[in-house]
Amino acid sequence: MSKENNIFGKTIFTYTKEQAVEDGMLLDLKDINADWEKGIFSHVTSQLVENGYMKDNKLNLPNLLDLLNQANQIVKKVSKNFTEHDTFFAGSVETPFGDKQKIFMAQNSLGKFTIMLPEDY
Repeated sequence: MSKENNIFGKTIFTYTKEQAVEDGMLLDLKDINADWEKGIFSHVTSQLVENGYMKDNKLNLPNLLDLLNQANQIVKKVSKNFTEHDTFFAGSVETPFGDKQKIFMAQNSLGKFTIMLPEDY
């Protein structure tokens, strides 16, 4: 379906993932570790990253890995060990500060998931 003939009418503006990464709105996980491209997550919103996953203006990799592991466990549980596909998951993770934080995981155009805060959705 062309952009001009979609049910919403002519597209007036698009904002790509590449632009969001360049603008600092999204963190592309493969830029941190190319092997992470194999996983189910491709991006994390910068607002979530700034919520305890940075230290001294640098990405805190152990904390980020913990976030990815917790998000993976949520998807695994809700999808019944990855057997039931869905495009959206929600759950709570323990932040680096020890409190609970609700997160959303929404499937993106890559077929992978972006991890975000609810207000980023």
